[in-house]
Amino acid sequence: MRLSSTVLAISLGLPVAAQAQAPAEGTPPAAEAAPALAPTPATATAPVETVVTPTPAAPPPAAPAVPPAIAFGWEALVDAYYLYNFTGDPKTQGPVGRQFDTMANSFTLNYAKLGMHADTDWVTLRLDIGGGHTAAIINGANSGLTSGLAAGTSPETTALYGNSFLVEQAYAEVKPEAHISIDAGRFVTSASAEVIESNRNWLYSRSFLFAGVPLLHTGLRINGALIGTIAAPELVLSLQLVNGWNDDPDNNSDKTFGLNLTYTPANQGLTVAATTYIGKEAAVGGNTQALIDAVVTKDIGNLSVGLNLDYLKNGTPYWFGVAGMGRFILNDSFNVAARAEYISSKNGGYGGVNPTGTAALYEFTGMGAWTVGKHYELRLEVRADMSDQNIFAKGVTPRKNQVTGLLGALAYF
Repeated sequence: MRLSSTVLAISLGLPVAAQAQAPAEGTPPAAEAAPALAPTPATATAPVETVVTPTPAAPPPAAPAVPPAIAFGWEALVDAYYLYNFTGDPKTQGPVGRQFDTMANSFTLNYAKLGMHADTDWVTLRLDIGGGHTAAIINGANSGLTSGLAAGTSPETTALYGNSFLVEQAYAEVKPEAHISIDAGRFVTSASAEVIESNRNWLYSRSFLFAGVPLLHTGLRINGALIGTIAAPELVLSLQLVNGWNDDPDNNSDKTFGLNLTYTPANQGLTVAATTYIGKEAAVGGNTQALIDAVVTKDIGNLSVGLNLDYLKNGTPYWFGVAGMGRFILNDSFNVAARAEYISSKNGGYGGVNPTGTAALYEFTGMGAWTVGKHYELRLEVRADMSDQNIFAKGVTPRKNQVTGLLGALAYF
């Protein structure tokens, strides 16, 4: 009976124990315990970690100074003409009073030129060299070289066959700041509405006024931009200290002072310039010579008009003159231009014209030009020169007028 009771107790207790060991429904099983780590023997030595500190790299070498960017530019001109003097006798007789177009009934290489410039923010170099008839005439106008010629020798003739290579410009310019530049060397004059290169003028032949002013100067020039900057000027004042007119070397110990004020307001098509040069030009002694030159040009659509005024005095002799000119662009291929001028010379003030009295000169020029590709031109020009004195000539016979026709061919880049 005791055994039966014991068996009964065991049979009733077993389900209860089994129910206690089973996880409750919906309850995740308990995580399995991680195995215990084996104890480290007392005699074991802990590993020593070695830390390596990298050696700092040597600093890179300093970058070399970057040189300033240099902007290069160049230009070229070939200028030739044929002139016929209707007044000449023989027909090879050149016209009187002309500056560069002096050869008649002959194909003439007037001027071949190469120009280049190199610019940085601080420095500019300019070089223009050329050769031909114009180069010889300019060299002949250098009284510093020709003052020692024998009496009766023409400087132009001597230079024409002796030196037809010209350094027209060669100067170095430094720009210490945006509104100031300083030039040293040889540069073209600031006077006149016209320049040496034919392609930059509205007409081919130069005015009488152009023949009465300097061409080149050698010396110093300080330019100050009063409005704008040197790179984009609107109002510029230029002070010059030079040998004189076309003189390199100088023909005396005196220097000539020059001043130019040029106003070119932006987007107005207007230029107003005034120039003066004062100094002694004679090799020995002589009077102080003073020139005042004023130029105004204005673009009005396809029409451009200009006015040039000049006054020169050297002791008692003096002269003054005025020239008006205009150009009308018909289209990309054709343009027409005209000029009229008047000069009054007192006591031989203008080139020795009527040395003891007064003379008046008049000039009328008309021209038509055909342009090809903006780099080539054929210019056909007719010109009449007149005076109230017999200063022109037909052979050996004095005349009061002369008429010429000219065909010029220009290629330029």
